[in-house]
Amino acid sequence: MKKTFLFAALALALTVARPAHAQLGGCDDSPENPTLILAGLASGAFAVTSVRNRIRARRKTDKR
Repeated sequence: MKKTFLFAALALALTVARPAHAQLGGCDDSPENPTLILAGLASGAFAVTSVRNRIRARRKTDKR
């Protein structure tokens, strides 16, 4: 299940980032901002990691 979730998240990230990569005219007429896409991906990864760590910490305290 972890591998399926990881694969789905990676596929979603690549799908979202693909339009920013497909610039034919260079960066002069680019309406996309790849920095915003990278910031969104980084904040999503941080949120997932944070939630996962909180769940693990809660499980450890419940077992004691």
